[in-house]
Amino acid sequence: MTAGKFDILFYSGVQPMWVFDVDSLRIIDVNSAAIRRYGFTKKEFLSKTILDLRLPEDVPLVIKVLPDIRGTKTRYREFKHVAKNGRILNVEIMSYPFVYNDLNARLVVAQNIDEKKEILSRLDFTEFKLEQILEETKIGFFQLDYHSRIIYWNQASERLIGYKREYVKGHNLWDVFPELKGSDFYHHYEWALQKLEGVQFTEYFWPVQRWFSIDIYPVADGIIVTINDVTSKQRMEERLLEKIEQMSELSFLNSHYIRKPIASLLGLTSLFSEGLLAPDEIADTLQLIRDCALELDDIVKSVNTKANYNDEPTDPEYEMGDFSLNGLLNEVAANLPNAATHKVILKKKTDFIYYGNRKSIAVAITSLVKNAIKFSPKANRVVIDRQIIDNNLVLSVRDFGEGIDQNLINKIFLSFSKKSVARELGSGFLKIIEAANKHNGGIWVESIPGKGTTFSMRFPLSNISKVKPKGKHASIFKNQGLEIDYDEAAGCILANWKGFHSLHSVKTGCIKLLEALSAYNCSKILNDNTNVLGTWDNAVDWVVKDWFPLAEAAGLRYIGWVYSPSTFSRLSADLTIKKSTGDITHKTFDKIEEASDWLKTIQ
Repeated sequence: MTAGKFDILFYSGVQPMWVFDVDSLRIIDVNSAAIRRYGFTKKEFLSKTILDLRLPEDVPLVIKVLPDIRGTKTRYREFKHVAKNGRILNVEIMSYPFVYNDLNARLVVAQNIDEKKEILSRLDFTEFKLEQILEETKIGFFQLDYHSRIIYWNQASERLIGYKREYVKGHNLWDVFPELKGSDFYHHYEWALQKLEGVQFTEYFWPVQRWFSIDIYPVADGIIVTINDVTSKQRMEERLLEKIEQMSELSFLNSHYIRKPIASLLGLTSLFSEGLLAPDEIADTLQLIRDCALELDDIVKSVNTKANYNDEPTDPEYEMGDFSLNGLLNEVAANLPNAATHKVILKKKTDFIYYGNRKSIAVAITSLVKNAIKFSPKANRVVIDRQIIDNNLVLSVRDFGEGIDQNLINKIFLSFSKKSVARELGSGFLKIIEAANKHNGGIWVESIPGKGTTFSMRFPLSNISKVKPKGKHASIFKNQGLEIDYDEAAGCILANWKGFHSLHSVKTGCIKLLEALSAYNCSKILNDNTNVLGTWDNAVDWVVKDWFPLAEAAGLRYIGWVYSPSTFSRLSADLTIKKSTGDITHKTFDKIEEASDWLKTIQ
């Protein structure tokens, strides 16, 4: 740049500028805009160094970046400067090197960003207030990006669903909530995403046994979902409809059934009062009167049953939780009053942990077993079986009686959609239907004449059984050879390696572990090799020389190794630990529970 051009740009510029010597940091020239902005005279400016313009607490930062200041590149930074009157100025500095009067110097242009800072401050405050509102509302609110990853999850969502935000943020919605795939929510969500239009609907979410009013609407950077608990309102409406149905049934009974025996009784008794009966007709007429009275008595009993039926929910939704299935079934068998005549056989001996409403499932199984005993008086056993089919727990109760006829099977089929039919089958059957409905499941029956009947109940498996009770979220990473999770109880990253491994697969998995360490700011890994097969010795040197230093820099301090039963895999782990030279503490275990317990003791 020629001296003439420099003078025009520098002295006539509207932005504050100065030139300083990069060796001494002394200001050696300044323009009029800087003098006006900062309030110093030119003489005062030229008596200062660039350090004199900074706040005292910022001087160490300037000293730290001196190598950059004395470099040859153009630099951009934000600083706080102090004017002569003590006012703090927010400035964006652009500086670039050039030779000025034979000195290695830098030209500084100081852009005022006070207004920008004020706007950003107001925006930050607005965002803060908005976040406060979203955190204090009773309505669940969460936001997803257009790849269905959860990017915001408020406290009300935590309370209503049970998932803490640290378990779900950054994870795909359908990985966190596999129960929703194929549901009305899924189809409404896909429609809103495709049409970019909002949609409102009501849906039952069985893992928490609540009804939610749901709004889904697209915004510029993703999808907003709000959920409002309307369980009480929904149940009230259901009870109201039930009462209306009951009244309709009572009206029908009154008009069609009660009037018939009453009319018959009135006609028969009038024969006596008017002396129209011959002596040999009296006995037959009295029998007819008795038959009509018994018919009327049965109808009145039916009316009383319908009128007094109470459909209040029996199990509060907060009873959802993990429980031992074998424990529940053994408890049912032990508490049956008439079990002395029949042995209750549990077909599966291995236990299974299920997440659901234990009380309602226990009542349903008890009712099925009682019915099985009642309707197979000549048998001496009842069999309870369980299977996991297509992500569903299927519980079956089999008797060895005479079976049930097709008319009753048809009636049971109709009872699933008509409560009036279900009530006719008895209160026990209502409890069975209620348990299935609460878990978004189903019931079916198979009967073979002369050989017995099997009632089956389907209960879907929930992702909450992995997430909510155990403090474990959907997998951070998962492929065929490795699954990475965060174990909240132990406060560590859990790496579950599986199958055979090569240098490539070890590198891929270890890089994902680095990401998890940083994301969770974690210092501990539970390295589970229980399911590893064969050797991975060709990856040992890379792990020791390359990965351990990176992991240590990311904060890793402790590794609990769980040995594989495979001898060569065990030797590979021992060799890796032996070659390790950093400050990471390694400890080996034969059981994952022992490794987890050790990591829990480390704070």
